[in-house]
Amino acid sequence: MLHPRAGHGVSWARRDSYRSPGFTSPYAESSMHGETVIKASPGRVYSHLVDVDRWHSWVPEVRRARVPAEMRLGAAFEIEMYGVCLEAVVSEYEPDTQFGWIGSSADLSIYQAWTLVPVTPGTQVIAKKVERELTTALMRDSQAEEFFYAHQDTLLRLKRLAEDAEPSA
Repeated sequence: MLHPRAGHGVSWARRDSYRSPGFTSPYAESSMHGETVIKASPGRVYSHLVDVDRWHSWVPEVRRARVPAEMRLGAAFEIEMYGVCLEAVVSEYEPDTQFGWIGSSADLSIYQAWTLVPVTPGTQVIAKKVERELTTALMRDSQAEEFFYAHQDTLLRLKRLAEDAEPSA
């Protein structure tokens, strides 16, 4: 499924939902993928990704976060998304290249990662999100679409945020 605003910054997007054999019904797994090019340095983009404490300002589903003083590989943090408090850990941390985390609660598990690739004129961002949760299985199709678009809109918000913050050359 292409994002309806693909021409405005999201170059490619897909959402897949399927039953996961590792989870009993009504649990399901949802996988989302999006890519965009941001006219900012990988370092600038990465600085926004690892600043989890400020995600609430550009990731609408995030209500709050409690993070350690230093974000690094293996760092634990708490984040409230979709009204659920998740215990999370940084699973991928390679400055200016890769950032990922895994979070879980009784009803929701999320894996989210961003890969940053230097390109002209800035950074290609490849975003992946996999969720195993009750609501994916129970959502109506229209809600699932909104959920998918929220993932892509977040990528567009990151693009605006990083490009607005990039100093002029």
